[in-house]
Formats: sequence, C-alpha cells, structure tokens
Amino acid sequence: MLRSMSMTGERIEWFSVKLLLIMTLFFSFVGHAEDRDLRAFQHGLDILPLPNGHYVSIWSSVVSEKLQLSNNDKEWSHDVYMASFSNLSTRLSPELLISAPDHTAQEPASSAISRDGHIMVTMEDAYQAKHELMQSYAVFDTQFKSIAPYQQVAFDGGHSGHVAAVDNLFVIFFSEGWVDGGGVDDLGSGDDVLLKTYNSIGKELGQLSVSVGDNHRDWWPILAGSQHVALLLWQRFVDDKTDAQLMYSIYDPIKNTLLKQPVALRDDVQYYTYDVQFLPTVNRFLITGTKENNTGFAYLIDEQGSVVSALSMLPPFVREAQPAIIDYQNEVEPHKVVERVVYPIAPSGLVVLDVNKTSISIKQRLYDPYLWQYIGTDGVFLDEQTVYFHTLSQYGLKEMRWHIQK
Repeated sequence: MLRSMSMTGERIEWFSVKLLLIMTLFFSFVGHAEDRDLRAFQHGLDILPLPNGHYVSIWSSVVSEKLQLSNNDKEWSHDVYMASFSNLSTRLSPELLISAPDHTAQEPASSAISRDGHIMVTMEDAYQAKHELMQSYAVFDTQFKSIAPYQQVAFDGGHSGHVAAVDNLFVIFFSEGWVDGGGVDDLGSGDDVLLKTYNSIGKELGQLSVSVGDNHRDWWPILAGSQHVALLLWQRFVDDKTDAQLMYSIYDPIKNTLLKQPVALRDDVQYYTYDVQFLPTVNRFLITGTKENNTGFAYLIDEQGSVVSALSMLPPFVREAQPAIIDYQNEVEPHKVVERVVYPIAPSGLVVLDVNKTSISIKQRLYDPYLWQYIGTDGVFLDEQTVYFHTLSQYGLKEMRWHIQK
C-alpha cells in the first residue's frame, strides 16, 4: 500500500535542464507572472514511450531572449523541443525539433507514437496561414529523422488540436472558428470541432466533422486512442454560465465514422480542466476532470462508449496535466492486475488511483508544496516506486520525482 511522504522526508528533486543553442529554460524571471498568460512562455507537453524502452518528452517553448515578455506583447513565439531519457538516466539534453523561420508560434505541441514507431507532432501554427492560424504537423521516425517534414497542413484555420495514435493510424482532433465573448476571461470560444486521420507516414486518409453548426460552440478537443478506436473529448460553451458541458464521442478511424454520437458527460466542468487516457491492460478509457465546485471526477468508459464506472468527490485535477501510469498487481487479489494512475492535483500534490475493468478507487493522496501550473505536465513510472514528471512553467521545463513506497 502507498503512503505519503512527510514534508521532511524524501521530497521533489530538482534537476537543471540544459538547452542547446540559444535556449536556456531555467532563468531568473523578472516581472509579475501572475499578470500574464503563462502559455506565452511554454505550452503543451507529452512524454512518449519509445520502442527501445526509453522515453522522449516533446513540448513548445519560447527561446530565452523572449521569455521576459511585456504585458503588451500580442504575438507569441514558440518552437518545439524534444529531450530523451530512460529509466536509468533522466539527464536531459533538449534539442530543437520544429521552428518556423518567421518566429511565429508553434503551440501547444501535441505528440503521439504509432505501433510501428512513427511519431506525429501537431501544433497550432501561424506560419504561412491564410486564415490567421492553421493546424499543422510533422512525422518523424524514432531517431527523429523526418518522414513527413514540417510544415504539413492539417487544416488552414484549424487550432487547439491534439493527436493520438490508433494502432498505426494518427488522428488529429482540432477546433475551427472563433466566437467572441464568454469563456475564460470573456475571451470567447472555439466554434466547431473536426478531425483528420492519417497513416503512420502522414498521408491523409479521411476527414470528419464531429460537431459543426450554429447551435453550439465547441472547442479544446483532446483524445486518446486504443488499438481500435479513439475517444474524443471536448468542451461546449453554455450561455450565461462560467463552466462548460463536457462532451465525448467514440471514433472508428478505419470506417471514418462515429460509433457513438456526441453526448454530454456532465454540465459543470471547469474550462480546459479535463483529460482522457487509454489504459491498455484493462482495455478502458479513463476520463478525469474538475467541476465548477472545485472537486474532481473520474469516468471509466469502454470502447463502445458506455460508462462502466464513475467516481466523484476526488481532489481537483490540474489543467493540461496527464498522469503517470503503470500495471500494478492487486494486493488483495494477486492474480488480478490493475492500472495504477497518478495524477497531479490542484494546487499541489498527487492522487493515486487504481483502475480495473469495472471500477476506479482512490489509493492515496500525496502532499507537496510545489504549485502546479496549467500549461502542460506529463509523467511516467521509472520503476514501481518512482514517479517522474516533467512540467512547464514561466521559468522553463522542470523535473520532479516522488519515491512511493508500497
């Protein structure tokens, strides 16, 4: 059984991150970060497992000379970076992966790896866009040699896109259009959500309008893929409310059709504060999120889109944060294997969930003083007792680890 660490026991370990060329992501920041949108510094991060047992972290960041932005800066400038590590060595040597020649922003970076070992990276992109923004992408092999070189265009006018792999296919799920007013800080919302499917070398196979029309405003689409289908998840604007409907659907990329039509999972989700993961050992999707009353929830959903189990009154989850996941032997019934899922929770700490085919249970809550940010976090298990996270901030990429005892 897990136990939490005391404040004077083993704590978060901080590691220096060294960037190549002109980028230094650890710096002494001057200014009032609380007055700024921290996405202007860094935004969007995924950790992918590689076929050789190592991992690669991929994220968007501005270069050091642009980190100290003034509140009047209107244009963001992000490049996409990558850094590999392993269970035995987490010493990072970040490298530039994608950059536009006119210093426009490629963010938030979203990445996925196919079963045959190809990596797609997609981002919202202003470079050469005819309609202010476009959803663009590139595909690499595991040595990060180009297969479909940047800049590939998924949709001119697309934005806020994310990618997942379904076996050897990639699905990019993105928003299109913008409606002023409402949403966070009354900045408005996206209008429609669409997707495109590609093979593992980046050739387009199909397109589908998931939720398009004048009767609703849909945006911030995310997704997760099993070997057969993708679960699509997004938020829908609700008039005169400060929270959103959480919508979901099941997509079959082979047939290019929705197996489950869009449906509201709940009506009270905090804007942007939700996540979906596929858990292969139990063959279930796990949806988590935070309600308007600042409590968390979790849903277990099968590949047909049916809700198998739900859990409420969880700690609040962190916006744009993904969990560390590992297969774990059930202590009560040793012949059964569960997925142990460790999520960052707001404002600090972690929650440990155990998930099997039919239920979700909370195992432990871990406390720590570090305050998570909302711009991108992901984690892995380095071994059965060590949880390791990368998280973005106005000061650069940070590494944190927890040693968890059974």
